[in-house]
Order: sequence, then structure tokens, then C-alpha cells
Amino acid sequence: MRALAEAFFSPDGEVTDVRLDALVDEVDAFISPASKTLRAGLMLLLGLIQWSPLLYGKFRLFTDLSREDRIHHLERLEASKITQLPLLVIAYKTLMTVLFYEDEGELRAIGYTSERKRYLRLAQ
Repeated sequence: MRALAEAFFSPDGEVTDVRLDALVDEVDAFISPASKTLRAGLMLLLGLIQWSPLLYGKFRLFTDLSREDRIHHLERLEASKITQLPLLVIAYKTLMTVLFYEDEGELRAIGYTSERKRYLRLAQ
């Protein structure tokens, strides 16, 4: 999960290790109360991502690849013509993006204003 977070949100090392570790904890807290079936499915997807470099002839696990190679590998998976391979990336990218940008500091970093408070009031 940490290797995915780094590839998605810190391609140049700009996100701190503390923030990436916090994101992993947030994902865990988000997934933990889900049904056993959903948790098992997400863990299976994570396992498939871990072993997926073998599909492209790389004899290393995803977590053993360099950051640049992980990013390139995820791009290849996302662009694959095999329908199921992009879903491996999209499932985690969606989940992690929602949680990553729930952080006020990350929202400010991308220029998001305080209008979000208005959205949160409407959502309640």
C-alpha cells in the first residue's frame, strides 16, 4: 500500500513519509469496517498488483521496483488492453485519491479554497 501511495502521490518525492504513512493508515481504517468479501477482494487486488510485474517480464515484486519503475508499471497496467488490468490500478487509485485529498493541507496545496466547508454542510 505504501509503494502505491508513493507512486500515486509522490512521483518526485514531494510528499513526506509521515503523510504517506498516514494515508496508509487512513486506507486501513476505511477498509477495516467493510464486509469480509470487500476486504478480501481489495487484498486480492493488492496481491495481484504486487505480483503484476511478472506479466511484463520483470522478475521483481512491485514493492522491489524503484519509484520511477513503479510509476511506469502502473501506467502500463492502466493502459492495458486486458480489461481487468486497469481495474487493479483504478480501484486503489480512486480509494486512495478520495482519502488523500480529505486532508486540508493537501487541498490547500492544490489551491482548493474554503468553499469545501459549504459542500460539507450540504452533505450532512
